[in-house]
Amino acid sequence: MNKVLNENLSFEDFVNKLRQEYEYHKNGGTEYRQETARLSLDVAMEVKEVKPFLNPLSSKKLVLKHLPLLDNHRKDDVAKMLRVLAKSMYLENNTTNEVKEYVDRKMKNKMKLFIR
Repeated sequence: MNKVLNENLSFEDFVNKLRQEYEYHKNGGTEYRQETARLSLDVAMEVKEVKPFLNPLSSKKLVLKHLPLLDNHRKDDVAKMLRVLAKSMYLENNTTNEVKEYVDRKMKNKMKLFIR
């Protein structure tokens, strides 16, 4: 089965996911995670597209370019947050319904084992 992968991810959806991540950490997360989420949103707003964040190397390069004065640990965390959210969107858009249903069934069966 040849499926054309959809790499045309909505920048607006990406920004919304980053804002949700920021709000999530703002309401109970550590200050470090809040700042990481805020910085991720700042970088995304400068880059204005999702696709570069799908690749770990280009994600890191973009963060280095836009946040040169931060410590390496923070830059790595910002790049990772951007990459993880972009990859999550990519998988949501490109995973077939059959695969989603299979995973759901497996997860439900796994939960039944834990409940017993």
